[in-house]
Amino acid sequence: MLDDRRGRSVAAAELVRNFAHWREVGAREPVMITHHGRETHIFMGVESFRNLGVGDGPAPAPDRMRELANHIHQGLILCRSDLTIDYVNSVALAMTKRWDRHLEGRSLWEALPEFAGALTEAHIRHSLASGEASAADIPSPFRSDAWLHFETFSFGDGIALLLRDITADMRRHRLADVKSAILKAMSVHGGVGYVRVSTRAFIEIADDTFCAMMGLPEERLSSVCLPDIIEVSARPQFREQLERVLRGEGDRRVTTRLLTNGGEIMPVEAAIAQLHGTYGIEGAVIVMTGQRMATDKAG
Repeated sequence: MLDDRRGRSVAAAELVRNFAHWREVGAREPVMITHHGRETHIFMGVESFRNLGVGDGPAPAPDRMRELANHIHQGLILCRSDLTIDYVNSVALAMTKRWDRHLEGRSLWEALPEFAGALTEAHIRHSLASGEASAADIPSPFRSDAWLHFETFSFGDGIALLLRDITADMRRHRLADVKSAILKAMSVHGGVGYVRVSTRAFIEIADDTFCAMMGLPEERLSSVCLPDIIEVSARPQFREQLERVLRGEGDRRVTTRLLTNGGEIMPVEAAIAQLHGTYGIEGAVIVMTGQRMATDKAG
């Protein structure tokens, strides 16, 4: 018995083989005819076909531009040449904290006074007068501790404003700046060594202080397994503590001993912290202070 639930779509070959059945289905509802899986024709009753022309006229075509604007992740504001707002998408309403307001038809400065009298107004008027695109990263005038990437460009006879929240990016850049400053301060201090290792404990980066502790240049230490340069009797404990950090069992502080290139044993205080990246754990960071270096500096 044929399954009528498939009546909306039928292969051309099946239609020919079971024409009587599909004629009854087509009289009730349109049937899509497929050829090699691709829809090519519509099979329907005469009455259904004649009724297609009955109505008040063709349905208006959807506004694809506005449909697209409501699916992008940036805030979009379209203004006419007199800076009357013509369109605002939902993201822009959320960014400007105007969720429940109707802004279309209002002056840009009246609807969003935060844009007036600031760098944003200069960019808006420049793009409107010259037709050139303009952009800037600015503190959000709508939310504290937030940042926006603000773009303006010519659109039709008016202008478009594009807003993108870059707060997370700015925080990452800020943290990167802080990290860079910390590493520089450690280098100036001269008594704190820094090592970054992979998830398999191989050295990826070693700073000048750690290289001085070991008596080796960085290129000689690169790709060396860090536990292998720990003094033999202290090696098992250090390896275990490092592996615990890499497994996510918490950061560690450990007292251990380095085996330097000159054959000397250097006691060190080490702190081991897990390194997280975009895709998960990327290894660990170890900072060390060498007791011998502290003694040498005191002398």
